[in-house]
Amino acid sequence: MPTSTSPQAGIIFFKYGIMKTMKKNDVQKPINRILKEALYKALREILQADDLTIDTIQLEHPADFSHGDFASNIALSLYKKYTSQLSVKNINSPLEFAEQIAERVHAKEIEKVESVKPGFINISLSKDYIIEQMNIVIAKKDTYGRSDSKIAQNVMVEYAHPNTHKLFHIGHLRNICLGESICRLLNAVGITVVRANYQGDVGMHIAKCIWAIVKDVDYQKKFKLFTKDLDAAIKYLGVSYAAGSKAYEEDETAKQEINEINAKIYADDESTAEVYKRTREWSLSYFDRIYKKLYTKFDRLYFEHEVWKRGMEIVTDGLKQGIFEKSEGAVIFPGEKFGLHNRVFINSQGLPTYEAKDMGLGELQFKEYDPDRLIHLVGPEQKGYFEVVFKALGIVDPKTMGREFHKSYGWVRLKEGKMSSRMGNVVAGEDLIEAAKEKLSGMFKITESVKKGEVLEQIAVGAVKYSMLKYAPETEFVFDIDESVSLSGNSGPYLQYTYARCQSVLQKASDKDDATGYGQMSLEPGEIAVLRKLYRYPEVVADGAAHSAPNIIANYLYDLAQAYNLFYNEYPIIKTEKEIRRFRLSLTKSVAIVIRNGLHLLGIMTPETM
Repeated sequence: MPTSTSPQAGIIFFKYGIMKTMKKNDVQKPINRILKEALYKALREILQADDLTIDTIQLEHPADFSHGDFASNIALSLYKKYTSQLSVKNINSPLEFAEQIAERVHAKEIEKVESVKPGFINISLSKDYIIEQMNIVIAKKDTYGRSDSKIAQNVMVEYAHPNTHKLFHIGHLRNICLGESICRLLNAVGITVVRANYQGDVGMHIAKCIWAIVKDVDYQKKFKLFTKDLDAAIKYLGVSYAAGSKAYEEDETAKQEINEINAKIYADDESTAEVYKRTREWSLSYFDRIYKKLYTKFDRLYFEHEVWKRGMEIVTDGLKQGIFEKSEGAVIFPGEKFGLHNRVFINSQGLPTYEAKDMGLGELQFKEYDPDRLIHLVGPEQKGYFEVVFKALGIVDPKTMGREFHKSYGWVRLKEGKMSSRMGNVVAGEDLIEAAKEKLSGMFKITESVKKGEVLEQIAVGAVKYSMLKYAPETEFVFDIDESVSLSGNSGPYLQYTYARCQSVLQKASDKDDATGYGQMSLEPGEIAVLRKLYRYPEVVADGAAHSAPNIIANYLYDLAQAYNLFYNEYPIIKTEKEIRRFRLSLTKSVAIVIRNGLHLLGIMTPETM
């Protein structure tokens, strides 16, 4: 991903006392590309070949800065392939090969290149270069780390997926946190993103809920009371769903009645229409409140009620064409013919399953947006399901083949065990945020006016979101609320606090002391440690987007914050000599910018004070 160094004309950059004005259209290659080109050139000189067959040149960041900024195993990986050619030149080991490469690697951005056993090449960047990157951060501000060009690709990310008439639980919370952050990452590298949300608003879960409601002799009176009390309405839905689920499993008469209600809902029967419409509106208002709280907004809300009929038609037509088959009164897709498994698309009652609905959904999504990629963010237990659905849709509509993907994520576990909305002990996502808010309210000397405002909620939402995003998406983890609100560990509040600390330092300095230049000076180890983190940010953003992995951003920000806080605790910033002060203010400003930009990609706000 190209990293532009094209601030507005007139912005001044500094490099050890040398004033350098960057022209408006100056563009700099990413450092990893520069280093790979230098390594390739060195290999070509040694092997005297203009066209080398090298799949890739790996560059990694050593954990220990004493080993440089980048390390490559290229000598180790290629030695065996070119042994005979190298032996003619008296190069008889990977280490000797690495030494020859190291001698030939040159670029103005490089300070030192060395070879180490058994054949690694370590590259250290120049101080001039890493200081220049700090100045680029300051010049680009909110756009630092974002691509300056658009990629001709349209990606739909489908996430959240709450079912109406049920609580938005902790699992949905992780889903929406991941989905929103993935969208922001893709946007950051220049990809056009469509945020989609597919919600279940027909099906057995609704029939169970409505059955319990109409059995309540006071439900109409409660409906009037709930008109202005959304929380009470949602609680009522949760209790009703749990009661209906229990009755469906334990009472044959209730089961039959619930099945009848389910059929009436699909048929738009007037006897269920009023209750269904009112309770659906409650759910959608409830979900909308949560979306706003989590700083997400969807481009398209899809619902099962708008796709199930078309899904039935697609499957019925496909049955005539031999794509689907009859089996024991149901219609199935014969997945076994394709190395998959058979699945029911229309059940024996003549009603569509989730699979048939997804056929209608897929057709509608491709018709409306024609995405190059359509990513479904759904739990890992749906892997086999999506393999079959993607295959069936691909046969019905070949243009969709290879364009749909299932991105799975691990479950959030609680110390009490697995959640179950059927049992009525589901942990609501909003409750988790409120619990974090309660914990945080005792940790800060926050004025009453701030408590009533947005800051405490921004910190609480950041605490919960970060705890969901700092793990790789596919990783299961146990949510620990105390860990999520910690100010000293790998947490959202720790990063927000570091940002607020930077802002406090900058506010204490007068405008004239803001970095506008500094003279020849040597750098302290703590300063170099921060600089060596800063320049990596655009690379980290590209990596996070490529792997749809917000945890890459989260863990980078934690490392950067740790480096800055160590620097902050060891070195004076304001109360020091003028040139050093200016440099350290620049360092502080650049750290604040990167933390703000990175947290934005995670969907987390950055309060100015904490």
